[in-house]
Order: sequence, then structure tokens, then C-alpha cells
Amino acid sequence: MSQKQTPLKLNTFQGISIIANTMLGAGLLTLPRALTTKANTPDGWIVLILEGAFFIFFIYLNTLIQKKHHYPSLFEYLREGLGKWIGSIIGLLICCYFIGVASFEARAMAEIVKFFLLERTPIQIIIITFICCGVYLMIGGLSDVSRLFPFYLMVTIIILLIVFGISFKIFDINNLRPVLGEGFAPIANSLTIVSISFLGVEIMLFLPEHMKKRKYTFRYATIGFLIPITLYIITYIIVVGALTVPEVKTLIWPTISLFQSFELKGIFIERFESFLLIVWIIQFFATFVIYGYFAASGLKKTFGLSIKKGLILVGAVTYYFSLWPRDTNQVMMYSDYLGYTFVFLFLLPFILFLIVALKRRLTEK
Repeated sequence: MSQKQTPLKLNTFQGISIIANTMLGAGLLTLPRALTTKANTPDGWIVLILEGAFFIFFIYLNTLIQKKHHYPSLFEYLREGLGKWIGSIIGLLICCYFIGVASFEARAMAEIVKFFLLERTPIQIIIITFICCGVYLMIGGLSDVSRLFPFYLMVTIIILLIVFGISFKIFDINNLRPVLGEGFAPIANSLTIVSISFLGVEIMLFLPEHMKKRKYTFRYATIGFLIPITLYIITYIIVVGALTVPEVKTLIWPTISLFQSFELKGIFIERFESFLLIVWIIQFFATFVIYGYFAASGLKKTFGLSIKKGLILVGAVTYYFSLWPRDTNQVMMYSDYLGYTFVFLFLLPFILFLIVALKRRLTEK
């Protein structure tokens, strides 16, 4: 039995890559548009820094709660704090949230692939192929997933930095000025708009039971968070600096549009957005896999459903909900709802901490 369980224990770098890859989904492609539309200024990079610092603080608090109460994952903590029935209901809602995020990632990936690559292919075929590949990987368990994710992360970072470096050809620092030209009001109004881009960091609540060294939870969660947030800030600065705020507000996928707006003559490969599409299909896949796996794992912990049956159920429900939005605008609205749910889920351990602390104190008496 111990030999079968050993591969499930992840090292720190694998934990970092899981959180980083899970966060690097659709957010990077839509974030510049969402921030500029809300703030109507080029100060979105300040919003990202402030909210990034805020989330690191909450990661630290969540780490303290895990060390204080020693719970392996949130599903067990729910049952201890809220009881079997209410805890199971909340656990089911968390699984539904995971499925919702997986559905969004599948649909967003399909929208990009259909728009840029396979215009005549029915979106249903793209989604079902994507889901089947994901389920096939998830059946191997988190150990198989963790072997691929470090490779995905390194390829993503290398390609992004190369393409971003080339894009400085059309970058103009004046498009980011004046800094705080309209004061702090636009920044304050934009703080909640980036929540969807931070989706993935909440996976830290469910990873400790799979880690070799739980004492490094804050380390791998923070580094795993800092990698995407750094890429978000670079992306926002380059996209807005190259395209300007008014233009970014009119584009659905401004990051991809940036790389379509220039070419380098004399180079064999001129369509640089193709590299970005390859990277982001990988990232959509990574995010889908993690949320799908933890949805099935949650069903097992809450209702005793086997992982394989849970994955089949998750795949079927994901397919149904991925086709729910009628167009790209509804897909973006879908992501907003998920962002609000994500904030609640990330704050849930603090509510449970107070309840569990009170119950344990009463039990001791």
C-alpha cells in the first residue's frame, strides 16, 4: 500500500507548478481589457500589485489556519466545522464551483481555437475532444498530472518572455502616462475586477494532503502565486503600452491582438500569436485538469464516489455547462460570476476557523 501512495506525494516545485499553471488560464488573455474597461486609465498595473499583496497576506493567514488546526483539505474541515449534512452540502457546492471553472476554461479555449484556428469546426467537437484528453490524464491521478505541469510552466514562461521581448518594437511608455492621472478612485473601483485572473490560488486549500512537506505550504503557494501575477503585470504594461487604453477596451482578446499587430521581416516565422495560442491551449488544459480532478476528488470525499466515476460525471456536466453561454460576451459574464464565488471560497476557511475553534474549546471543557 505504501508503494502505491508514494507517487502521490508532491515536492515543492511540483506544488508551485500546479498553482502557477492553474492560475495561468484565460485571465492573461482578457485581463488587460477587463482592467482598462473598469478603470478607463492605464493604471491597471497598480491594481495588480495592490491586490497581489493582499492575496499573499491571505495566503499567509490560510497557512496559519492549516498549521493551527491540521486539516488535510477543506472538505474534511467543512464536516468538522459544520457537521456531516451541512458540510456535505457546502462540499457539493464547492465541487459545482470546480466544475464551473472547468466549464469556463473548456469554453474559453474552444472560443479561441474556433476564432483563430478552426473556424469551420463545430465548437461541440472542440470541447468534447478537449474534455476527453483531460479526463484521460486525470485518470492517472495527481502524480501523473504533477509530472507534466513543471514542463508546461517552463515552456510557458520561456515562450512568453521571448514574445514579450520582441513586442517592445511597438511599445510606447507614453501610453502608460500619466500615472495616477485621475487619482486613486479608478484603482479602488477596479480592485474586484481581477478576481477571475487569480482563480487557481485557492487550490492551496486542497493540496497539503498530497505534499511531501506540508511545512512548506506558504512557500510553494506564494511562489506559485507570484509567477502568474508577475506575468500579469508584464502583460498589462506591454499590451496597454503598445495598443493604448481606448484600443484595448474594444478588443475581446487584446493579448493575442497585440502579437497580430506587428511582424519582423526576415524571420522565418512571422505569426508570433501562434506561439501564444499554443501556450494558452496548454494552460487552458492545465487549469481544466486541476479543477476537474479536485471536483472528482471532492465528490469522493463527500459522497464516496470513486474517482473514475466522478471523472466521468465531471466530464459530462462540464460539457453541458460549457455550452451554456450563447456567445463570447456571455462567456465573459460567466467568468465574472466565478470570480465572485472564488472570493467567497478563499474566505471560507476564516469562517470555519472561528467555528471549529469554538467547538474544540467547548469539547475540551
